Amino acid sequence: MSGTRDGAQRIHGVIPILPTPFNERGEVDEYDFIRAVDASMADGVHGLAMFGLASEAYKLSDEEKKRLTTLLIEHVVRRIPVIISVIHHATEIAVREAAWAEAAGADAIMVMPPYLMPVAETAVRSHITRVADAVGIPVIVQYAPLQTGTSLSPESLAGIHREHPNVTHVKVDAVPSGPMITRLHDDSQNSLQTLVGYMGLHLPDDMRRGVRGVMPTVSLGRVFGRIYELLHEGNKEGHQLHNKVLPLLNFMMQSIEMLIAVEKELLVRRGILRNAMCRHPKWNMDQYHRAELELYATELSEWLPIGRQVN
Repeated sequence: MSGTRDGAQRIHGVIPILPTPFNERGEVDEYDFIRAVDASMADGVHGLAMFGLASEAYKLSDEEKKRLTTLLIEHVVRRIPVIISVIHHATEIAVREAAWAEAAGADAIMVMPPYLMPVAETAVRSHITRVADAVGIPVIVQYAPLQTGTSLSPESLAGIHREHPNVTHVKVDAVPSGPMITRLHDDSQNSLQTLVGYMGLHLPDDMRRGVRGVMPTVSLGRVFGRIYELLHEGNKEGHQLHNKVLPLLNFMMQSIEMLIAVEKELLVRRGILRNAMCRHPKWNMDQYHRAELELYATELSEWLPIGRQVN
């Protein structure tokens, strides 16, 4: 398992969730997708993740997901870790998707527990462990009780890790995130590492508790890289910069669809995407939302500069 341990050590820092760009006909725009990948790496991120909720994965066909996975892995060529989310509700399909992603060259898998119906904890554990058994690369468990309706205790997650050592991380998507992070790290026999989602709303507190990484969106990769660096150094300027970004984060996080819509508007502003198309049904920003967004983006113009529009 030494390869798994070495791979797990690479999973840290700022790991944005990539968007799925679409053209005006609602087709996947591969050119803009690669632009988003390149922009993230230029921002100095530590890894990239695909098919989280912010990727609109639930609006993609299986063929589209495989194509985007292949494009991403071939373009990054292991310069930074690539994490592929496995979000299918059916365990049998999730197992096949995880094995396929590993064969395609993914550096890690992030598995979301079943979420379309109430599921007993034993079934959730079975789902996670069967996915973990199907691969030899690190597995990240997405702990997202609000989104999935499934809550696993720190003790249960630690037990999964002991029995399946390639389950190396937990991504905590919860508010508040701190108590779960602390309980996971307080167990001296538990070597699980933690990441935090939810746009890093409470990242300063989370990092004090031992979090090793944050998974924001691509548009904010540059500023989160600076926040992470400052907080890692114990510099109070990290808190100050996070506080400056916080109003925008709260604005974005009103719903998943709003997060996606705002993120694409910010990527257009930075000149990374050519349009902010989302597949239907989608969140439609009204004039008040746009005015609010412009206010926040202007306040953060150093980190969200108006870029040259691509053709």
